[in-house]
Order: sequence, then C-alpha cells, then structure tokens
Amino acid sequence: MTRLRTAAALLSAAGLGLLAACGDTPGPAPLTGSTGMQISQVAREQPAAGAPTGDVADGIAAFGHELLEQLPPGENVVVSPASIGTAFAMLRPGAAGTTAAEIDDVLHFPADGLGPAYNALTRSWQTGEPTSKSAPELAVANALWAQEGLPLEGDYLDAVKRDFGAGVATVDFTQPSAQEQINDWVKEQTRDRIDKLFDDLRPDTKLVLANAVYLKATWETEFDPNETYDADFFVDGDRPVQAATMHTNTAYDFARGNGWRAVRLPYAESDMSMWLLLPDAGTEMSPVDLLDPTLLAQAREDATGQDVQLSLPTWDFQSDLPLAGTLQDMGMRQAFTGAADFSALSSTALFVSDVVHRADITVDEKGTKAAAVTGIAMDESAAPAPTGVEMTVDRPFAFAIVDDTTGAPLFEGVVHDPTA
Repeated sequence: MTRLRTAAALLSAAGLGLLAACGDTPGPAPLTGSTGMQISQVAREQPAAGAPTGDVADGIAAFGHELLEQLPPGENVVVSPASIGTAFAMLRPGAAGTTAAEIDDVLHFPADGLGPAYNALTRSWQTGEPTSKSAPELAVANALWAQEGLPLEGDYLDAVKRDFGAGVATVDFTQPSAQEQINDWVKEQTRDRIDKLFDDLRPDTKLVLANAVYLKATWETEFDPNETYDADFFVDGDRPVQAATMHTNTAYDFARGNGWRAVRLPYAESDMSMWLLLPDAGTEMSPVDLLDPTLLAQAREDATGQDVQLSLPTWDFQSDLPLAGTLQDMGMRQAFTGAADFSALSSTALFVSDVVHRADITVDEKGTKAAAVTGIAMDESAAPAPTGVEMTVDRPFAFAIVDDTTGAPLFEGVVHDPTA
C-alpha cells in the first residue's frame, strides 16, 4: 500500500459579503466589538494539539462531491471545496441555532473544534516562499472589511483572529473605493488570476469576509513541449474535438478499479500532486462519480508505481457558479431567510442573500496554476493495475488536487471539453 503525496491546485479566494440596511450610515468611526477592541491585520495563534483535522478533511471531501453532483452535467467545471469550506468556517462562529446547524450539516462541519482544525489545516497547506525555481508556491490569506460603525461581537472577532488570522478594516460600502480595496486585495493574493470578488457590492453591505488561496506548481517530471500535438478528445463519448495533447512515458502511481483508472502526477519539491481519474470507455460512470470520497481514497490506497504511457490534454478554463440556490437545495435554508440567526456575529440582523464561486485552472507542460473566489453576500433580515499501462485521456475526466496527509480535496473538477 502506497501512501500518496497529493495537494496541488488549492488556489482559491473565498469572500463573504454581509449586508444590512440600517438607515443612515454614521460618520467614520473605529470598528469595535462588544469588548471595545480594534483589530487590523493580525497573526493567528498556534492551534492546540488534537484539533479534528481528519474530520474536517473528510467533510471537505464529502461537501465537494455533493456540490459537484448538484451542478449541471456535461460542462467543464472547477471548484475549490477547501476555499468554500474556509469561507463558511470563518462565518460559522457568528451563527447560532438552526442557522448554525444547517451550515454544519451541508459543510459536514464537526460539532467541536472547527476553528482550530481549519487553523491547523490551512497552516499545513501553505508552502511559504519558494526556495528554488521549481519549488511550489501555495499561499492562504484571510481578511475582513466592515462598514464603519458596525458592531461586531468580541467573541467573534477573537475567533477569526485566533483561527484565521483575519484582521478587520473599516470601509464605507456606499463608496466605490470599498469594492476597489477588496478587489485589489483579491488580485494581489491570487497573483492577478482573479480580478474581483463580487460583480457589484450593494451600498448597504455591512461586512465582507475573504479567504484567498494561490497555487503555482511545476510537475516533478515536466512534459516535453515537442511531444504536444493535436489529438482527438471525445466529448459526450463520440463527438471528437482536436485538443492540444501532451504525451509521456513515465513512472507514476497508477490505480485501476471497476470501470475506472487513475494516475497521480506529483509536483516538484513538494508533498503535492494532481490525481487524474478517467472512466473506462463504455462505462456508465460519470467523471463526477469518480470524485466520490470513497473511490478517491481507494485510488490513493491501491496505487502502485507503473510505467504509464500517458496522453493528457492541456486545459485552461474558468467556472462562474451562483451557489445560493444550490446550497439551499443541499439543506442550508434558514441562512437565506429573515429567520437567519447570526446574533453571535453582530447585533445587526443579517442573512445570506447570495453566494457566488469563481474558479479557474491552467494545466500545461510545466505544471498547474489555479485560483478561486467565493463570495457570500448578506443583507438585512427583513428581505428573503498491470505493469506498463496506458492511459489516454481522450474523453471527459475528473481531476482532484488533494492534501495527502488528510485527504482533503483542495481543488477538483471535471473536464468535458479541454478546448472550450
């Protein structure tokens, strides 16, 4: 049994915008919680031993698969379950009652230790500054922007400071400069792969929480550009398109199951890699089926070193996904209604009005770059294996970038048409 090293295109920026119409906006004033303290950019605390990182990683995997099952089939899609999970984990200390219970159920959050677990996980994902040209860069950052004068609970401020290192900056959301400041932060944290968090921020926005992740990683064994040429890729099983396809004969970890095969492509100088999961020709399995956490765990456990003759298309696409309706269909209902209970966050009544997730990924001969943005807007509560194997990836397939220590999927998706 081989313990695999995986975790590559984590890239994501997750943002939560909380809105409320509270009448006239007061003049500039420092942001204070019930304790009267002010917080700017801060360093988070070292998490205590024993945080339920395994439970959280399993929850990220379960949520990611369930989310992909809800999305329209037959399209390219890339999402960051880790990003969405981190965004809601930052919001979760402010929720109470049924609102909190439904968030926990949909995101598969543990009953206790959520903040320390995300603190430990996000620390483990980060690489720090690259130490060489081929070393990966994986960075995670969190921040909050609050409307001038918004009262925030001191316990909530303590939680996001302690577990997410998220400082709070005061802004005036009635002015365009507030959105510009947030977008500048997003662009900086994602190295310009994502240029905005929200299309438009409502002038009655009260709070925005943002999580950003950036990944750049080169393959341990790069593909030879001279071996990249157009080849048939069969969209919908029988409709060929000409896709730029990379070719190599390299030793990889390879697994085969009932109706599928999988290969692990490691990144240089890291404990990260990308899994490619391909349904067998003629099988009724869909690429999304292959991202079932149980199946992915089986691939990781069963994989052994093989000489793999791999043909893999390059791809470069972005997904823009409105998730408010999807999350409600998955069971997160009260948070989107006037009955939402975010009293542990603020004495101002808030509810989730919209959730948007944007993500993009580029895979080529050198490696992977990816980014994602999740926006959660909130408004006033008055509103509603053989030796020597071949794997020709010439039909729709799934990919997953996983933290190998815990199995948490940092990035995953489906490629139906690499030329789209």
